[in-house]
Amino acid sequence: MAHFSDAIYQLMSILMSVLMALGAITLPSTDDTLKTIDPTTVLDMVIVGDPQVSNYMPSREEGLIGFSQDLMNSNMELDALIMAGDIAENGFQEEFDRVYEDTKDINTRNMIACAGNHDIRLRDYEQSKARFLGFMNAYNTEENAQSSLYYKYMVDGYTFLVMGSEETRFEDAFISDAQLQWLNIELKQATKTGRPVFVICHYPLAESHGLPGTWGSANSDDVYGSLPTYVAPSDPDLTGSIGDQTNEVYEILNDYKNVFFITGHLHTGFGKNTYQTIDEANNVQGVNVPSVGIENKDGSYNNNGTGLYVEVTPTQVIFYARDFAQGKFLTTDEFEHTVMAYDLI
Repeated sequence: MAHFSDAIYQLMSILMSVLMALGAITLPSTDDTLKTIDPTTVLDMVIVGDPQVSNYMPSREEGLIGFSQDLMNSNMELDALIMAGDIAENGFQEEFDRVYEDTKDINTRNMIACAGNHDIRLRDYEQSKARFLGFMNAYNTEENAQSSLYYKYMVDGYTFLVMGSEETRFEDAFISDAQLQWLNIELKQATKTGRPVFVICHYPLAESHGLPGTWGSANSDDVYGSLPTYVAPSDPDLTGSIGDQTNEVYEILNDYKNVFFITGHLHTGFGKNTYQTIDEANNVQGVNVPSVGIENKDGSYNNNGTGLYVEVTPTQVIFYARDFAQGKFLTTDEFEHTVMAYDLI
């Protein structure tokens, strides 16, 4: 079986190289390369979700290749590259290897990734965890190597808290009391600095970002405007969400200021479901990123190869919607919230 998998991996590598050489994979334009926009920026990063690269569906890789090429076309060194889960379609080692090969030349000082349900759902948990951590740790220095699917990562004094399921689940996650306590303690400490804190979790809160309607739905005509401030449901519909611990996570996030809860999982394009305030008074914001590998839905802009360029300044966190595969920032005709700036409090 191992020899068969290696053969498939080699064939996929050859196929993608041939497709690029023949021009069957369109590479991004260089007319609008990624660059620093706000001159007061002290931290910049790119966030994408759900590559879901498959060793038998080569089209999944086209968006990721375009994304990587767009970043390599820029002269920027990113402070961080963030992947919000579902790196591999089936958690195969060959799939993780393909994502690594496609992205390893991106100029970033830090790679921060969370595990999604597709990364861990089909086999023994410890095996899945080892494959995922092997993939992520390959990008970073030894001092930043991780041994758990939930962890803290520091970048120039800014805190990133990554959440992860602690057992094999098919669509949702299991978050233990120990992880909830960890999240609470780390947020309490990190928010004392007054700097924003980024919590990365593949799975959104229940009934946030248009759930349950945005789970597995067709394209929606209602893609403009914005969602109301989130209210935790007393009897939540858990469809498409983090699962049973959703309200416990919400209550912890809600206790702190300037927290940004970054999620994927929904394959929802840029539109009204992208941004949702979780707590207005404390400036706790939910941000759901589109899939970089799969065509999205329920948005005004549903292309794959998309994601967010993010700048942190001393007073704001600013999100810019970008089609990396085409090499352009979106216009307001394509997505009315193409730039979303949050003032820090």
